[in-house]
Amino acid sequence: MHELIVIGGGPAGLAAAAYAVRKRMDALFISKGLGGRTKRQLRLPWVEDYQVIIGAETIQRFRSQLEYLDFMRVRGNVRHIARLEEGFRVEVANGHSYETRTVIVATGANGEMLNIPGEKEFEMRGLCYSTMTYAPLMVDRNVIVVGAEMMALRAVAELSRIATHVTLVAEKAGHLDTPTGQIVLAAPNVSVKRDTHPVEVVGDDFARALVVEREGQREEIPADAIFVERRLIPNSGLVADLAELDECGFVVVDTRNRTSVPGLFAAGDVTNAMTFQVLMGLGDGEKAALSAFDHLLGMGSADFACTRGR
Repeated sequence: MHELIVIGGGPAGLAAAAYAVRKRMDALFISKGLGGRTKRQLRLPWVEDYQVIIGAETIQRFRSQLEYLDFMRVRGNVRHIARLEEGFRVEVANGHSYETRTVIVATGANGEMLNIPGEKEFEMRGLCYSTMTYAPLMVDRNVIVVGAEMMALRAVAELSRIATHVTLVAEKAGHLDTPTGQIVLAAPNVSVKRDTHPVEVVGDDFARALVVEREGQREEIPADAIFVERRLIPNSGLVADLAELDECGFVVVDTRNRTSVPGLFAAGDVTNAMTFQVLMGLGDGEKAALSAFDHLLGMGSADFACTRGR
């Protein structure tokens, strides 16, 4: 039986696995690929590659620590996690299964797509799902944000500080009329298209405009970039029958990345901890690995009261 299995190859999973190696834990790292969403980079006609800082260099450092440890790497997708009397059984899609005392789930989340013509064609070429990552590139640009919830409002708030104009396309009222919405949407360079539905992304080599529809009337809104900020869909199905999930399906964790099941930990975007950036995910993964290490030693939070051990 292994001491730890880490599931997921994004920033949180990579960091957790690398930290487990440093702790000399008997660990397995199960993922189909490495890097998660960091492998994808938004292309913009006015931006050179060197101007985009997405944490790729940091991620590569963690990848290089793991790539030579082929014996601990299992390439594939996990199909099922079952509880055992003293741990867990992790079943992989290739038919193999592995037993472990602890598990870290770092399977990430995906942005909800628009599912309209042109979306796949222009995805990451002027159209993307991470305002927090690429907002600094929008200085003096006209941009569109699609969404009506708090994530969209936060995106508008950040973009309105540097962009020439921000157009929010909202299919429903969502959080627009909340106190936060009233503050964000009052900015002089922000306009709102209420009850408006995106119907197509158009462009050439890059996305250049979003076609929207309201009450049967269509309008083409030109933009330098389009950000879709509807909601994140966590990849939490593996533990849906094991651990507590919040109302949106994210795995509920405490400050030490522990789930409601002893020995089962979660890190990164799949959790309710809101770790939406690469560096935050890396730190979350390391913290989860340390918590798993402490669990194996029989240590709990009370054992570290008023201490600062490292």
